[in-house]
Amino acid sequence: MHELVQFKTGAPLVRRAVPDDATPLAALEARLFLQAFGPANHPDDLRMHLEQTFSPEKQLAEIADPARVVWIAEDGEGQAVGYAMLRVGDAEPAVVGERPAEVQRIYADAEFHGRGVGAALMNACVERALALGCDVIWLGVWERNPRAIAFYQKMGFAAVGAHTFLLGRDLQQDLVMSRAL
Repeated sequence: MHELVQFKTGAPLVRRAVPDDATPLAALEARLFLQAFGPANHPDDLRMHLEQTFSPEKQLAEIADPARVVWIAEDGEGQAVGYAMLRVGDAEPAVVGERPAEVQRIYADAEFHGRGVGAALMNACVERALALGCDVIWLGVWERNPRAIAFYQKMGFAAVGAHTFLLGRDLQQDLVMSRAL
């Protein structure tokens, strides 16, 4: 049985991923990552990252991890158009809170940008973090992704620091953004 969330009429349906989603989720994650970052990064770095991050086995382990919740957004025909992963636990030093939750990944298909997919996924993450008693939610976002940064600001996040992110062999800078709950 899928756990379903719909935040407003006409918004994408967001459901919690189940073990049977591991293989299609891995393919969706890889496709959306390439869509978002492919044009701005070296193909070898992208290939390395995709191989290390988006295997069906890794997705199955993440879906089963009790510290994580994986959400899948679907359009009106049941096609996956985005996903998010929330993890409860540690936070970057710049994040102030006693029980943090991290939005580890959140992506929407470019065709669905501006149509409520990201907001529905973020709302699912925030609602779950609140239900788990978290007092802050945070994420890392590539400093060269102004569209995502603007979206997170619209969702109430503010930059509180920075950290590095290794994409293949390319060390990149992420902004750390957080929001009190």
